[in-house]
Amino acid sequence: MTDAKRGLKAGKRSAAPASQAPDQAGSDAGNHPKIGARKNSLTERAYQEIKSRILTAQYEPGQFLQENAICDDIGIGRTPVHQALQRLMQEDLLEVIPRKGILIRLDSLNEIMMALEIRSVLEPHCAAKAAARLTPAELAELRQILDETIKATKTASKDALMVRDRRFHSIVTGAAGNPLIADFLQPVHERLNRLWFQPQWSPQDFALTEGEHEAIYDALLARDPERASAAMREHIRSLHDRLLSSSRG
Repeated sequence: MTDAKRGLKAGKRSAAPASQAPDQAGSDAGNHPKIGARKNSLTERAYQEIKSRILTAQYEPGQFLQENAICDDIGIGRTPVHQALQRLMQEDLLEVIPRKGILIRLDSLNEIMMALEIRSVLEPHCAAKAAARLTPAELAELRQILDETIKATKTASKDALMVRDRRFHSIVTGAAGNPLIADFLQPVHERLNRLWFQPQWSPQDFALTEGEHEAIYDALLARDPERASAAMREHIRSLHDRLLSSSRG
């Protein structure tokens, strides 16, 4: 047999496995980039939707849920929902109770006070830094948020108030110029978002919060670091005291 014929036969033998490789890879959904991306996208959607329902008290603290019911609620399949729930458990928003289901965790008063303690240390510092660093566009956005908050306060729209409160604090924290602090405070704020939906909050509480935000804004507009820090500290102390008062009945 000539060398050319040997090479031809060897080429035919080695070609067979190569022709099978695409079919084998295609049968493995986890290795397919488009399928993998689609799974990740569905998991992220499930995570964001479930988390939003928890933080806005559509899924109330102390409520038990079942995976199948969640799938029906948000219109996403069980695997992405299961993966999203695992992620939310790692964030301590959920807890699995054997033979009962998935419990929406209720933060204890002590946990809430610890979160406010963190805010009371970091956010006055951020406000002081932001007083010198906020751009005219950011100051204009803060003013717009406050104007929208006044309207939302009149209608006691808790969803609208919570979103604007979060955005207000996010702008101030971001303007401080330390992304590590901003990233650290984000989950702290998220955990406290549910406070907006507590039944004991009255329109007077919302108006008080709006007034405290106005004081922070005035100090920031004046480029006064000390006033901005003091106003932010007073704002957080006020929330702390009101929560303590309401917990005592």
